[in-house]
Amino acid sequence: MRLVLLALAATIIVPPTASAQSGAVEVRFTGARPGGPVLVQLSTEGEFMRASRFQASITPNADGTAVARFTGVPPGRYAVSAYQDVNRDGRLTFGGMMGAPVEPWGYSRGARGVMGPPRFEDAVMRVGASGGVIRVTLGR
Repeated sequence: MRLVLLALAATIIVPPTASAQSGAVEVRFTGARPGGPVLVQLSTEGEFMRASRFQASITPNADGTAVARFTGVPPGRYAVSAYQDVNRDGRLTFGGMMGAPVEPWGYSRGARGVMGPPRFEDAVMRVGASGGVIRVTLGR
């Protein structure tokens, strides 16, 4: 019996592993224009600029703000990429100066690339076990 109690106490004292912990990440946007949805992706380094398991399409408010909420996000390093599909064609529309996007877009940490998207390291944010809030400003 004493051995059983000791084993039970050990399982209570040992915290759960990081893989068992997850939190909610809220991505708060500003700078949206009237029009289509904001398409957002929360990505690990391996998912950055590819399909991610955390994706959402959200409708911006009249004041240009929007909020995406992802649950079950394991702790780690993530980057947010987003654009507003103003013309609702399902893709980021290019055609501005030197082929720049003409629809609002943005990345976490305000990351900007040179002649293309930023590097993951420029947009990376650390998410803890309890989740967190990431702010992104959409612009052109």
